[in-house]
Amino acid sequence: MILYFVRHGETDWNVKKKIQGKTDVPLNETGKQQAKELADMLLDRKKEGTLQVVRAYTSPQLRAAQTAQEAAIALDIPCIAADGLREMDMGDWEGRSWESITQENAKEYQDWDANRRYVHTPHGECYNEVLRRALDTLGMILERETEDVLIVTHSGVLMALRCYIAGQTFEEMGIIRYKTKNAEVVEIFADDVKDAIARFKKGE
Repeated sequence: MILYFVRHGETDWNVKKKIQGKTDVPLNETGKQQAKELADMLLDRKKEGTLQVVRAYTSPQLRAAQTAQEAAIALDIPCIAADGLREMDMGDWEGRSWESITQENAKEYQDWDANRRYVHTPHGECYNEVLRRALDTLGMILERETEDVLIVTHSGVLMALRCYIAGQTFEEMGIIRYKTKNAEVVEIFADDVKDAIARFKKGE
């Protein structure tokens, strides 16, 4: 079983390099086109017999839901919103750029960056909380499904999952191999997710 993870399409805040977090920003015109191209690509793969997804799960946030719905309609599959797939709550940093935070809130940023798995953003979440709710949600999906599924979520969620599954520290999540482009597909085997869930429950 394969989980086909997708990051949502582009938003105006992506273009302006503004931190989105829980802020509900819709797709821009480029993002809508990316969602359509994603849907077309997935449909082509379905017709070729190389893709057999039976259901789509999505973050309830608009940018993810718009992306997922385009794909679900093309593939003629149900689309289910799952709150645990929402983006990391970035608290007071939302709406700002990373450049402004590193310059104007240098100490806060350095403390967070040095232990981003457990240190919260100001009035926001830490990555361990993101990982816990994402893995809980994926666990429920894996209990419910036996065939491949599409999961549309966000950059922060995907970086946390990919780092943890690979056994890397969260300080390495900024490395290019863990960054996901808008509307990019990342394939992860269900067994790898199950292993990650088991490790997390053990407190690793």
